[in-house]
Amino acid sequence: MFMSHAAHIAERRQQMLARLAELDLVAAESAHASYLEAIGTPEEAEKGRTYQRMGRSLRQSLALHERFERNASREAREDAQAARRDAILNPPVVEDEPRRPFPRDIDAANRRASDLRTAVRRVIWSEGFEKSELESEQQLEGELYRRLEDWLIDERCDDAFVTRDLDEHVADICAEMDLDPDNTARWRDLPDPDVEVLKSWLQDLKGYAEPPWKSSG
Repeated sequence: MFMSHAAHIAERRQQMLARLAELDLVAAESAHASYLEAIGTPEEAEKGRTYQRMGRSLRQSLALHERFERNASREAREDAQAARRDAILNPPVVEDEPRRPFPRDIDAANRRASDLRTAVRRVIWSEGFEKSELESEQQLEGELYRRLEDWLIDERCDDAFVTRDLDEHVADICAEMDLDPDNTARWRDLPDPDVEVLKSWLQDLKGYAEPPWKSSG
């Protein structure tokens, strides 16, 4: 409220100075015309001084108007700089909405998790890592299974988890794991992994845990 009132006063002051300069200009022009008419007469000197005073008054009004404009511009720049500094040093704090510890619909979440688990495990299995003689590739297969389970635990609390298109959901997860996109597209036709091998991978990996609400799948 105070700033609005101050800005109104400053604007009004500038309007008055601009009006005063216009009046001074009219007066100076009139004094100049009167001086020209008085040249060569006894009134020449007096008319000349009057014209000089009118000209000086006009210059003062213009100078004062210009000074106030410079001050206003400087204050606006300083205010803008202060606002920018404040925005940088004191960014707004956006608090994330806390996630629910459980899905809204636990049964629906478990069904979707089971479908995703079946699909993505098939695609991982189709990579054939377990057939490799390289220990690093076998470890990678186990890591992919672990990542899948961790992801399912974390993401099933999201409302969109149970509503997304299943094929798109599978494709996104497989893309994150850099799995074969051709096999991803035909995951329904792929064979299920060897359960015993899969169990050995999950049992051997530390940190694997099922969500407390999981009853099946």
